[in-house]
Amino acid sequence: MKLRHNGVVAMIAAAALSLFFLPPAGAQDLVPPPTDITGSDLTQVPGHLAQPADDVAHPGSATEWWYVHLMDPRTGRTFIALFFTSPAPITAMFYYPENGPKEVLPVAATPTTASTATPSAGNSAGGIGYDPVRGAYHFVFHANGFDVDAWLDQPVTGLTGGPIRYDGGQEMYWTSPVATSHPTGHLRTPDGQSTDLAGWRGYHDHNWGSFNVVDQRYSGWEWAVSHEPDGSASLLGGVVKGDGVWQGVVAHATPDAVIGCMATLRLSDWRVSGAYSYPAAENASCTDAKKGTPTGWEPEPYPGLDYTFHVTDPFVLDSGLLALPESVGRTGPGSIGLVEHIRTLPSRLGGGQ
Repeated sequence: MKLRHNGVVAMIAAAALSLFFLPPAGAQDLVPPPTDITGSDLTQVPGHLAQPADDVAHPGSATEWWYVHLMDPRTGRTFIALFFTSPAPITAMFYYPENGPKEVLPVAATPTTASTATPSAGNSAGGIGYDPVRGAYHFVFHANGFDVDAWLDQPVTGLTGGPIRYDGGQEMYWTSPVATSHPTGHLRTPDGQSTDLAGWRGYHDHNWGSFNVVDQRYSGWEWAVSHEPDGSASLLGGVVKGDGVWQGVVAHATPDAVIGCMATLRLSDWRVSGAYSYPAAENASCTDAKKGTPTGWEPEPYPGLDYTFHVTDPFVLDSGLLALPESVGRTGPGSIGLVEHIRTLPSRLGGGQ
């Protein structure tokens, strides 16, 4: 891993992204317990088919960001950008080359702007915005020697969910207007290599609410996306509360429909990275699913869902206050995606569950 930072920007980014804190003293001597869950809360969280109108700025949010990733199923190359507006105007990027160290870089840019009228956010380093004529999102990034200009074409719509309510009166909303796509455009790296994005897959989501990412009262969250070889996407997202109970959704998005349900989660295949244990397999299932519509869940049940997200190339960021694998993974042959298993410090030490 290569991780760069610069003073105040890095410290603020740490609070927002939990990338730049040092592990607690003595952490290397700990025997980390499994950061498992204690159960699954299947109480229905409001949700509907994601709409561009969900992807606008939400003034008053304690935390809000826009997220984009591009992945090459053939090589595993990955580019990720996050545009924060709250709690601070911070932008960060991840780059995973086919070979060599993975990078996490803060971005020196003028403050982030976001629109309350149109789906867009960005700053002097780039941004993400929706073009209603083309029916696609346009993602640009020009910083740290990287140059990306990508249209998330042939988008497959995901879900909007929330609020998920959890410890300390916190609320989280999540929308995935692009569960998967077939990007067009290019990615240029600092060494001058330019790659046509044909054959890659792209994803975009947006999170906001009254929550604080580094709040130590909750245990963390689980999130994953898998771009399937048939052009669909499998999604997982939810919060793990302070008592270790998970509440979240698993969904499958195709060009024709998005099917989702509150999921029972099972974590397995435990691995250790420093003072942190994490699962290399996350199974999410339900017996009955529902179709997302623009106004809510269709009442008629659909067959249940059962997906296991496997970590294939782990990448763990350990901040002490939070630990986060942002790992390349998949659900099955030919798929590619990312898996997150975020945990606060109390849950990692066995005192949060």
